[in-house]
Amino acid sequence: MMKRCFLTGEYVFYATDRAKRPHSFKKVNVRTTPKEYCPFCPENAHMTPPLITATEDNSIRIVPNKYPFLANTSEHYGVHDVLIDTADHDERLHQFDDEHLHKLMQMIQKRFIRLEQDERCQFVQVFKNQGVDAGASQSHSHWQITALCVVPLKMEHLCDVLSKYYKEHGVCYYCNLDFGTRIIEESEYFRVYMPADAKFAYEMDILPKRHVSSIKDFTDEELRDFGIMLKHSVSRLNKIYEGLCYNICFYSAPKSGEFDDCFHFYAQIFPRIGHMAGFEFSTGCYINSILPEVGAAKLREVGY
Repeated sequence: MMKRCFLTGEYVFYATDRAKRPHSFKKVNVRTTPKEYCPFCPENAHMTPPLITATEDNSIRIVPNKYPFLANTSEHYGVHDVLIDTADHDERLHQFDDEHLHKLMQMIQKRFIRLEQDERCQFVQVFKNQGVDAGASQSHSHWQITALCVVPLKMEHLCDVLSKYYKEHGVCYYCNLDFGTRIIEESEYFRVYMPADAKFAYEMDILPKRHVSSIKDFTDEELRDFGIMLKHSVSRLNKIYEGLCYNICFYSAPKSGEFDDCFHFYAQIFPRIGHMAGFEFSTGCYINSILPEVGAAKLREVGY
């Protein structure tokens, strides 16, 4: 089976027999940083650049990335932060209690708003790499927040597609989405589902039920609920595949406000099962071994 992603134009090939390969869901050894050498543990704060901000109990901290991929210079503006989301070296997101998750989402929102207030900033990206296969260089749980002086090409393309859809249909694409049997969990404010054109096995999207274009516009109740839905989603993945590496990406509209009517905030969770190889790199297409409807049913079944 082959599908084309409406938003990106990328092709996805569903090859369910590939899940039978011996290495497809094989757990790899997890590389961890010893606590005494971990720069993200509170007692080793001298190993990181000076603190930007922290919660009152110091359980969540934001520091500049020691090895940024961009920097604030006279020629180009850029910020690259690390958000350390727990003081516990071994704690993972699916183990956080609800109050801690609420504080985490509040911290992300406040930093997002602060970065957007700089007139040189055009776009803010929030993401989490959990595990070595997801690109994390430190095993201690953390996020990254970047502010850019440009709007990335992918975001420009998404805004263009969503704007055209809005003009043609008079409604936001996501507000008009048919979820079919792919809904995994619903709460008062959010819906968790598997996209019809999911590129990765057990990929999930988290979508606000209210049309909101950016995390900066979440109410405090929505922030709390959002954190819980993130925890539940990652917990489901961990039940299917303990110790799974994954990426979380938040998608907010560019700060210009031009696309607020057509752009709907969403979060994506990408499990890192298997690896991209020659076909993916050479074609820009994806191979997924799990059909979305089957994956959604499995994630509902395992619970959180």
